[in-house]
Amino acid sequence: MNKLLFLFLVPFALYSQEPSEEVPHEHKSPQEIQKELDEAEAQYKDALEMFNPWYSGPLLTGSSSMMPPGSANIQPYIFVTDNYARFDENHHSHSIPDLLQVNPQFLIQAGVTNWMDAVLGLQTLTSWQSHQNSGGFGDMSLTIGFPLLRQTPYLPGIKITFAETFPTGKYDHLSSTKLGTDSTGGGVYQTAFGLAISKVVFWSFKHPMNLRATLNYAISTTAHVKGFNAYGGGFGTDAKVRPGNAFRANIGIEYSFTQRWVFANDFVYSYNCHTTFSGNPGTTSTGAAAGLGGQSNYLFSWAPAIEYNPTPNLGFVAGVWVSLYGRNALNFISGIASVTYTFQF
Repeated sequence: MNKLLFLFLVPFALYSQEPSEEVPHEHKSPQEIQKELDEAEAQYKDALEMFNPWYSGPLLTGSSSMMPPGSANIQPYIFVTDNYARFDENHHSHSIPDLLQVNPQFLIQAGVTNWMDAVLGLQTLTSWQSHQNSGGFGDMSLTIGFPLLRQTPYLPGIKITFAETFPTGKYDHLSSTKLGTDSTGGGVYQTAFGLAISKVVFWSFKHPMNLRATLNYAISTTAHVKGFNAYGGGFGTDAKVRPGNAFRANIGIEYSFTQRWVFANDFVYSYNCHTTFSGNPGTTSTGAAAGLGGQSNYLFSWAPAIEYNPTPNLGFVAGVWVSLYGRNALNFISGIASVTYTFQF
């Protein structure tokens, strides 16, 4: 037994006594060493200039981000709009008496669970045209969101939404002398299905970008209207109106100058199918049949803005929204300002 053990251990003993091979040291020239130092210093400077961007969002394009449970975001808006012209069937713009509108909106988003959040929207509308003015509470909305994909360094965030608009604004029995300025709502329940995609892109560490896109398709119920109403009408109108289905596509781009200052752009395409009616359209003051309903229309528009975000939870954004090209749609310019604040509750 001892002989077998001896024969087994001898080869290992001999191997252990062999001199080990020395790893040759790499000799670098002073120029190579200086180059590596310069590269390391450049990387260090780039790292110092990197930042985690803060965004308060572009003016119009929604985000795919979910609000965590126990957190909420409030965002009041104010839109001041001058509808100064209208695009006709052939895309030509024709001047109209200025229709000025002030539309404050208040949005509150809250996390419900890890897989659902909700946004409540409230608004008022005041209008002026040809020395007539009126206003009141507008339609209210509630949006529920669900995540399909959460954003990672390599994947975008994707969210689906379901929104319901409630007819809380005034839409019929309007004054015959106020030129429709007392209309503040559509008188219908509207259900909208949406998809939101967003991704922060570090294409340049010094100036990251936030890209957003949303798609929405809305279907409306019918509204029973009497007299002058949001869809036209006149004396003796008694009809049912069905607004056409609506589609809207938004693209939002935010470019970070610094962590706090951001340049934002929204590009918007909206399309509305024609609005139909059944019943008595009523008459005008001259006895002619009143117009009721409307033709299909579409509009391209653009909204550049500047953001200032003093903290990750507080942001200010302001800009303009202008129509560019359309058919059977209003030609307008709108000033918009908003504040966003996120907090725990």
